Amino acid sequence: MKKTLIDPVSAATRDCAAMHPLLSGLAESALARLCADMRSGEGTGDALAILGDPCAAAMAYALCDEDDLAASLLVDDLLEAGVGVGDLCLEHLAPAARRLGDLWDRDRLPFTEVALASARIQAILRRLPAERGAASLHHARGAIFGAVPGEQHTLGVMMAADLFRRNGWDVSLLVGLSHDELLQRMMRDDRPVIGLSCSGDHSYPALRRLLAAMAKARPEVEILLSGQIVHAPERMADLPARVVPVPDMAAAEAEMARIGAALQGRRRARARPAARRASSAA
Repeated sequence: MKKTLIDPVSAATRDCAAMHPLLSGLAESALARLCADMRSGEGTGDALAILGDPCAAAMAYALCDEDDLAASLLVDDLLEAGVGVGDLCLEHLAPAARRLGDLWDRDRLPFTEVALASARIQAILRRLPAERGAASLHHARGAIFGAVPGEQHTLGVMMAADLFRRNGWDVSLLVGLSHDELLQRMMRDDRPVIGLSCSGDHSYPALRRLLAAMAKARPEVEILLSGQIVHAPERMADLPARVVPVPDMAAAEAEMARIGAALQGRRRARARPAARRASSAA
């Protein structure tokens, strides 16, 4: 019996169209570029493994496209198809960023294209519409999100900062700073939560140095840690300060919700004596 070979271009495009039928031809053209790269080079198995979700692959290649508007138009199509801002970030932009990082790590994509894609993602985040029902910053809880010194993979922490801002958190984002600069900013800022991103062994010494300094300067602060480092138990066990590992966005949201509830409880507890004094004076 003759085997039927499935063309990854048509299969991936069909899957993407089925998920989001209002998408324009940009997804198809981006996937066509991806699969053309797969056909032209050796190691097709690696490329097929990298392909993964077709919409994430389309977004990754649109972000590197020569046309500055390719990724923006694809984002607009997704929003018009009913995809929410949170899902857009977590299910499309974040997987696309990871895909590009994988390609870079495998020397299949130059750093210039990754940097271009990073800049385009940041521009897209700045123009995304506000989610309905987002909490007002008037009563916002505070957090500092930052990448450890020397960390090059910063898109994840940038997206997390944007999403939590939309959920009513007052987030200060610190990336690209030296150890001394980062420490000074964190010492001057009284936000009760610090979220750090560390992608692996290359930035682990900088993470340990920063945590040791923070343990002395701000021992009361809650520190959340994300990135590939949280999947290394021996590294996590050797950190000089207590941290809460958050391996994904769901874990981060759960921890931030827990902290937010605790902060609200503390505010209410502080408000009760003042209310009683006011009632007695009246």
